Amino acid sequence: MKKSTILLVAAFLFTLRLIGQEAPKVRFEKVSEEEMTMKTYPNDTTAEAVILYDEGSSIVKYDVEKGFMLTHERFVRIKILKQSGVKWGDFNLSLYSNGKNREEMQQIKGTTINFENGKTVKSEIKNDAIFRERENKYLETVRLSMPSVKVGSVIDLKYSIFTNLTWNLRTWKFQYTIPVKWSQYRVVYPEYFSYNHSSLGYHRLLYNKTSQINETINFTEKIVDNSGGFGSGGSQQTVYRKISYIAQIFEYAAIDVPAMKGEPFLTTLNNFTTRVKFELANVNFTKVGGTFKNFTTSWSDIARQLTEEENFGLQLKSVNIAEDAVIQLTKGTADTLEKLNIIYNHVKNTIKWNGYNSVFTDKSLKKVYSDKSGNVADINLLLTIMLNKAGISAFPVILSTRQNGLLSFAHASLSDCNYVIVKAVVNGKSILLDATEPNLQIGCVPFRCLNGDGQLITNEGSEPVQVNNPKSVENTMVELKIKDGKMTGIIQKKLFGLNAFNFRESVSSAGGKQEHFDKIKNSSTELDYLGYQYNQIDSLNQPVFIEYKIASKEEHNVNAEIIYINPVLVGRQNNNPFTSPTRDYPVDFGAPYAEAYNLQLTIPEGYSLEELPKSKLLVLPEKGGKFQYQVTQVGNKIMLNYRLSIDKTLFIPSEYESLKEFYNLVINKQAEQIILKKTIL
Repeated sequence: MKKSTILLVAAFLFTLRLIGQEAPKVRFEKVSEEEMTMKTYPNDTTAEAVILYDEGSSIVKYDVEKGFMLTHERFVRIKILKQSGVKWGDFNLSLYSNGKNREEMQQIKGTTINFENGKTVKSEIKNDAIFRERENKYLETVRLSMPSVKVGSVIDLKYSIFTNLTWNLRTWKFQYTIPVKWSQYRVVYPEYFSYNHSSLGYHRLLYNKTSQINETINFTEKIVDNSGGFGSGGSQQTVYRKISYIAQIFEYAAIDVPAMKGEPFLTTLNNFTTRVKFELANVNFTKVGGTFKNFTTSWSDIARQLTEEENFGLQLKSVNIAEDAVIQLTKGTADTLEKLNIIYNHVKNTIKWNGYNSVFTDKSLKKVYSDKSGNVADINLLLTIMLNKAGISAFPVILSTRQNGLLSFAHASLSDCNYVIVKAVVNGKSILLDATEPNLQIGCVPFRCLNGDGQLITNEGSEPVQVNNPKSVENTMVELKIKDGKMTGIIQKKLFGLNAFNFRESVSSAGGKQEHFDKIKNSSTELDYLGYQYNQIDSLNQPVFIEYKIASKEEHNVNAEIIYINPVLVGRQNNNPFTSPTRDYPVDFGAPYAEAYNLQLTIPEGYSLEELPKSKLLVLPEKGGKFQYQVTQVGNKIMLNYRLSIDKTLFIPSEYESLKEFYNLVINKQAEQIILKKTIL
């Protein structure tokens, strides 16, 4: 059979499968025997739970009293398979809530169904298990816990959300961290509305169908009849009217969706989750005598919106905020970079971050300064003001953190942003700043911010900003000698960039230098740490210097014929972070990094070199990284040098195999030993 014929037959069979695949008939609280007795999910026997059925709809329809309303409904059924899956009986449902603009949740119905003593037992959720909590100015969360959830339970949950916020048509997720057997979503809205649709993720949808139906709006209108002439007062008539329109229907379904699996060096699973997303593009009522309004925005539109926002741009226009402090802090300082450093350190060490991310301030910046605490926007917008008051050009940059997901630059969306940093310009050079972390050096941002570009916000508009850090570097020098069967030596380290930040953070969280050293000393299994020096811990714009005096815990037999020594004494990578056979998602390191290791080993008297590891050079494709390993003997010294560098921050799935093999080779090379042999006299 020809290849083209085989492909045609395969396509035909696949089409038949789609046509024959109908939505299962599932009714609330009507659970089949198969669902009740299920012990494992055949498609994923490791699953802790499985979503058996997930049905949702979002419908925009006219209400004679409230106008166009958006109703979102969901019915989900979950089977609990393991004790670790009991947590799937807890739900956190986010609702937009800002003054009168809010979403209302109604008609919550939940039942846990168990099979006990040969009988089906149903437990309904009570009102006292449902809580509504405010998360921030714009969001509330409805938290609910299903009753009597245990291994074997089947959970049914139904709820509805009503709102006049027709712009907030909900994203539908087909994929979670547990498998999904069936998921479907139906969206209906009048021809007067237009939404941008985005299908995201890696799992192929079973279908994506569109259709139309004719709908009508019935309403009454009171008309005053003045036919009696001037002064007659007129009479009122009630007129019944009907408007016909076309409703657009979009239907989606997915079947046998695999669970999302966490992988090392991944931003957030949500970036790769299979889902459909909607954004209001425009409303057009010109056919019925109304107006047209465009909602599709650019980043420049968002910048103009933010400059007039009470909790963003108007805060930057505030006067008399920390003005005296800026004058006192910079008094007698002429150098612009020094001024920036002084103000940056002042804000970092004075205003404590409360742990909340936001693009918007929670309170006035004057109060932030007096309270000495605030969220990300509070702190970094305050820093922006103070830098500008010192004559330094500074602007806010909005972005999305790694856990929040990537920004789409095709469709600008303020709601996708959750963080603010600062871009300052000194002597023509751009410097990124974030004052939420006291141990962060100038020109670095926290790792959580390394998630693609951000957007600079000015009164004139917006422009993309590369949010990146200088390369993080760790240089290690080791001197070793063996005497009387004991290996002793000195380890010296020099840390740059985020490596230095992370070390300073670990010293701070331990309670100080001595406490940190004690922790290192007590946790070491191979080395005895005898003494230490930590230098430039408080000089944040300088590298950290570390020195340890060490001795091996294991003593060598002074008369041993053979001595085996692993020359990579510290920093050895024992396990490959990439263990999966394949990978569907990119590997995102966030920032480039490098580590260098230099060893000088003195061969003890009475021994000679028997075997050295061979030198090696490994190079990743597309200049992605390099591992260079060199070892030589000079007199009675063995010199080992290696340098490992990852120069690309992002590796696509097709590069995964070479990256995985690269790490395998590095690990194997670092495990190779030096062999010394007793000299025959």
